[in-house]
Amino acid sequence: MNIKKIMLTIMLASSITIGLISCSTNRNIDNNSKDDSIVKTDSNTNESNSNNTNKITPNTTNESTSNNTNEVTPDTTNEVTPENNNNNNNNNNNNNNTSQDEAISSKDNINNDSSLENNISEKTKSYIINDQENKPESQKIKWSESFLNQVDIESLYKQYIDNGGISEDLESFAKYITLNAPIPSNWKSLFEKDLFDAYGEKVVKLEHLNDDLYQAYVLKDGSEVPYVVVSSRTGYFHG
Repeated sequence: MNIKKIMLTIMLASSITIGLISCSTNRNIDNNSKDDSIVKTDSNTNESNSNNTNKITPNTTNESTSNNTNEVTPDTTNEVTPENNNNNNNNNNNNNNTSQDEAISSKDNINNDSSLENNISEKTKSYIINDQENKPESQKIKWSESFLNQVDIESLYKQYIDNGGISEDLESFAKYITLNAPIPSNWKSLFEKDLFDAYGEKVVKLEHLNDDLYQAYVLKDGSEVPYVVVSSRTGYFHG
């Protein structure tokens, strides 16, 4: 009996010991498995971090800057838009209107100048021939009408103004042309006609006195006699 108890006790102890050893072994296996899993996890983590660390991230900043720098901005300065086109048309119209106004103004000035020249010619002739009745005879400006018609009054009027003459001062201008009008090349024939028309006398001789004055001779009783003094410039003569 004692032997059986002892055997049973030994068997029980062996079973317990085997059980404990088995449990301890399984526990070690589980721990090793967990350790392996942790190691693998850490390895994956490290590998991922390594991959992320070594991975080349594109430099989008430089790329964006480069793109922005090299991007060609369209030049809209000369771009034809309806507004620009209207502005250009308005500018062209303004320029055309200005040019037309200047041309019209220039034409008007030419017409005014031409009208003034024509008027000054007629006014001057009328003043000399007809409009000095209120003056004493010695103060009158005297011209032969045929001589006066030979004068380029418009040209002399320009000279008169250029020399400081007063515009539209007919008396002053009449004195100016009396002193400055050129002597006509045909003055002798003009004078002979005037004398014959006025007195029926024929000039037989002209004798120079001074400046533009000449003594005219006619025949009287077969002799040459002095008759009138004439200005070769104005054609005015007197006895």
